[in-house]
Amino acid sequence: MCGIVGYVGSEKITNSVLIDGLKSLEYRGYDSAGVATLQETGVRITKTRGKVASLEDKLQRHQIPSSTLGIAHTRWATHGIPSKTNAHPHHHGAVTLVHNGIVENYAALKEELIQVGYVFDSETDSEIASAYIDYMYRQHHNKLDALVAANKAFKGSFAFGIIFCDDEDTLYAMRRNSPLIVALKDGASFIASDVPAILKYTKQYILLGQDEIAVLNKDTQHIYNLNKEEMDHEVLTATMDAADIQKGGFEHFMLKEIHEEPRAVRDTMAAYIKDDIQDLVKNLPDLSKYNEIHIVSCGSAMYAGMIAKSLIETKARVKVDVEIASEYRYKDPILSKDTLVLLVSQSGETADTLAALLLAKEQGIDTFAIVNVVGSSIAREAKYVAYTLAGPEIAVATTKAYCTQVALLSLIALNLAYIHNRITQKEIDQIIEEIHCLPDILNELLKDEQYITAGKIISRHSNVFFLGRGLDYALSMEGSLKLKEISYIHSEAYAAGELKHGTISLIEKGTPVIAICTDERLFEKTISNIKEVKARGANVILFVREGLNVSEDYYDYKIEIPKVDMMLQGIVTVVPLQLLSYQVANLRGCEIDQPRNLAKSVTVE
Repeated sequence: MCGIVGYVGSEKITNSVLIDGLKSLEYRGYDSAGVATLQETGVRITKTRGKVASLEDKLQRHQIPSSTLGIAHTRWATHGIPSKTNAHPHHHGAVTLVHNGIVENYAALKEELIQVGYVFDSETDSEIASAYIDYMYRQHHNKLDALVAANKAFKGSFAFGIIFCDDEDTLYAMRRNSPLIVALKDGASFIASDVPAILKYTKQYILLGQDEIAVLNKDTQHIYNLNKEEMDHEVLTATMDAADIQKGGFEHFMLKEIHEEPRAVRDTMAAYIKDDIQDLVKNLPDLSKYNEIHIVSCGSAMYAGMIAKSLIETKARVKVDVEIASEYRYKDPILSKDTLVLLVSQSGETADTLAALLLAKEQGIDTFAIVNVVGSSIAREAKYVAYTLAGPEIAVATTKAYCTQVALLSLIALNLAYIHNRITQKEIDQIIEEIHCLPDILNELLKDEQYITAGKIISRHSNVFFLGRGLDYALSMEGSLKLKEISYIHSEAYAAGELKHGTISLIEKGTPVIAICTDERLFEKTISNIKEVKARGANVILFVREGLNVSEDYYDYKIEIPKVDMMLQGIVTVVPLQLLSYQVANLRGCEIDQPRNLAKSVTVE
């Protein structure tokens, strides 16, 4: 979600550190940006609505000097509209801060603060937080005590970067349920909401723990819990480097990341299986005791979970429910000791998914996390964890991270089919052989430009429908999401047999319908639904698996998908769907890597 960067050091380089850091976090999505630096005359705050480039220009035009202490922020509006007033940093009294997350009890705190004389300008909970910390500082006359008291008073989630105007040598940070890292390098300390912000200076960092407070100087770092006990932390080393957050010659990060899918899928699957099914048994948790699995996730991760449901239930005959994480803990889920809650999240910080995990833990239910970020909150809280090896993904719309989620979930389905004796050795050998071929298959798909003509057809329309059955329905959901989030075209996905139960009334001459047909078992049924929309004037773009023959009377344009085992079909089929969405958005001139109103990691409910 929002981006935080902070610096304290011996050199007066705040402006370059903070602006560079914010630029490296632009992928997270934002609508305003700001910087606060501690000058000899006090705190100097500069902020603007819009992009970091506008903030950088403003710093230069106003000739605002660098200093040795500063914090910066990119904001994605939650409380209050995108505006300069609502942008961070926020300042009250001695306290200036930047904030990710939501202080849920801000209204009650605001009333308390108004009673003692505070006046507020913005609509944000973050301004309330700055005033409340200042209020606590006035009472306790000690910065650490003030932060402990504020932490205990705040409800919700937060990551704060804080400076006090009477302390020119120290940067403070505090977090709960929202990620924050701390780094120390060559006479400087840094804070950031994600690793890319510090890569220019160091790859060594620590993850600030839950309800911990960091007190940072140019040479020292002290981290305390709420009992003011100093905490030790493992120093981690970032696996990414600066090249990972560059476009590498591609027009957009999204296109680059689609082209990285063969490598990402290969690395992820090779980490769990090489030549024998026993590799999976050894490298994955033993899930044999669970007779029911709840897959809990959001967005694309949920659609990856739908593919897993189709594969696990069909191949392993284990009951699977796929649940929207934002609904899960409020529906009072029925759980038993034989239930496994499987959480899927790219960042490992998705707020709703983390909340669902904590609910399961509170009830003593086993949890299994599929994440892309080592040491993330969800990874640390889950009983079991397996990592996708997608590498950093900068574009807001996920592509390679989704592919690796499907790849890993497919391996989990294969493992379950094996341990429940639902698959033959011959079938296993065939699947493993195809796993070894997958990178080459994906590379060939990337060279195939069938999607270009289809993109031209779709780009001229405002409404699109996706159809599919079974596994193909799950793929339709992801394909539809990808199209709508980056091209802003209204798109809906339907189980193919459901369209005639009302929504077919929206089909008129020329309406694009993208039909996915890779499951041979459901082929004839899907074709019958395609005939229905075609008869009503739809412009049908058919994604069909090689070897499944369809009369030209039933489609206007066809894209063929290589045939692989159904365990792996989801990985292969999604690539041209991603390329199609990219092509449509590019033709429409959309801001592909940073779609409007979207954030990369949703760390608030």
